[in-house]
Amino acid sequence: MSLKKLTAAVMALCMAFSSAALAAEKTSQKEETKLVLTYEDAVERAVKNSTSIATIDEAVDLMEKNKEVLFTSLEGYFPYVGTDITVDASIGSLLGSVGTIDSSTKSYRYQKQMLEETAELMVKNCFNTIVTSEKTLELAKESLQLKQEEYSQLVMKHNLGMVSDNDLETAKNEITKMISNVTAAELAIDNLYASLANTTGLPKDTEFVIDYQMEYTPFTMTTGVEGYINVKTESDPSVMVAKAKLEDAQYQKKISLYETEPYSYLSKENAVNSADRELGDTKKNLRTSIINGYNSITQLESQRESLEAALTDAKTTYETAKVNYELGNITELQFRQAGLAVKSAENDILTNTSNHDILVFQFEHPYMLSGSSSSQS
Repeated sequence: MSLKKLTAAVMALCMAFSSAALAAEKTSQKEETKLVLTYEDAVERAVKNSTSIATIDEAVDLMEKNKEVLFTSLEGYFPYVGTDITVDASIGSLLGSVGTIDSSTKSYRYQKQMLEETAELMVKNCFNTIVTSEKTLELAKESLQLKQEEYSQLVMKHNLGMVSDNDLETAKNEITKMISNVTAAELAIDNLYASLANTTGLPKDTEFVIDYQMEYTPFTMTTGVEGYINVKTESDPSVMVAKAKLEDAQYQKKISLYETEPYSYLSKENAVNSADRELGDTKKNLRTSIINGYNSITQLESQRESLEAALTDAKTTYETAKVNYELGNITELQFRQAGLAVKSAENDILTNTSNHDILVFQFEHPYMLSGSSSSQS
């Protein structure tokens, strides 16, 4: 090769490297401009973005102001505590309103707690699903690539008369389905990011990535299930909302009016009985949900043991395949399929981790579990 041609070749190579480096730099700069959304930041944004929480804050503030007005209207006649009293209609109405405000304020604060925790659950679900979905998509793409390479080999065998038309067509249809599944998975992930952006109130068209690592921690309880049920059926916010309703009904019952409407006392008594039944149902549903939730967590942890055993088997198969590939006993495609099996087993464990994480979070806030949400409204 002449010096002139060699120089031209070197310059072309340098230009190629420069172009590649410039493209990499632009890609890197684009990535750096994206918002990095952490779990904690996302939860904080989701809570601030909740219009329901904002509505409750406004309602509580308004009720506190109304209560001050009511106290002024009572002109020193402070609400009774304890025993039944009989008053005229105007005083009774004011006292009843004070009791309702106290009950509603307490109820709203517990509802706000549930909304804040539910916002965190929504974020956790989005983050976990994004992580598992992206991993599943990665596996689907790799599996598709291997299937396409396998199909190429089938075409050659078909040309040699070693594979039937029907077998080749079946393999082709399978690839078509896999391509469709990959496309659907990509769209689903886009929707997950859009849902997360909507939940956290990010401005439209904001480009962001999540900074999140799922970790598995075996579930432990400091008390037995019955002890946990006893605590939660007295302290869970859904129970506290029902208790507030019962307290208000009991308060209203203690206020009797002169010249009252017929059967008004019976109506108040029925309101107490209804609120008491609602409280009982809330506790009963909560108990059932906690037992079912605990059993589901136990099942997930048992499944994990099987999944870890499957991963160990897949790794053993992979190591055997590696030796056979190096010895020339199997093809590269077969070797890579063994590697894909390991990744698939790892992904099964990742999915288990996600499901376990979500369920434990719900178990720690049992009103979120199925069957215990009836008293949130």
